Amino acid sequence: MVNWFGPEKKSIEQLREGRLEGLHWIYQTYSQRILNQCFRILLSREQAEDVVQDVFLKLPDIISEFRGESALGTWLYRVAHNMCLNRLQQAKNRNKLEWENAEALAPRGSGTSVELSDLLGKALAVLDAETRSLLWLKEGEGVPLKELMEIFGLPEGTLKSKLSRARDRVKEYLEKEAKFEKV
Repeated sequence: MVNWFGPEKKSIEQLREGRLEGLHWIYQTYSQRILNQCFRILLSREQAEDVVQDVFLKLPDIISEFRGESALGTWLYRVAHNMCLNRLQQAKNRNKLEWENAEALAPRGSGTSVELSDLLGKALAVLDAETRSLLWLKEGEGVPLKELMEIFGLPEGTLKSKLSRARDRVKEYLEKEAKFEKV
């Protein structure tokens, strides 16, 4: 059981009591990180924004499902992750998934060149959505392995293996592209 404290505890209690004041603090604290995660899964700014909106619109109704066995941020990552995967599955079933430019993967104001962000975006796009999400949370957001185990519901060894394979695939793609550019 995670010990809640300060504004997080107050916000959760307010939401559980049906008072929406708590939603503001939670949104301010977690929305950008959740948006980044959704970008990495969906590869679409518009769809990522839609999922973030859905997460926070549904939060007052689903906060009762939060048992406090993990941090609120971890739980929100899991909720957003599942919503993204559901969206991808629905799009796959309808065959209507719209992929945006890979440069949308670069965080705003990151200072990287368009070419580099485009290449990195394309490298990440070779990964399936769940693996892309895992790699982004670990490398881009710095989420500890223990939290990743909770988010993905996988044992440590499996996560380490998936991360290693993901890094290898991205590295392989980048090396292949670098050779192609030299020709």
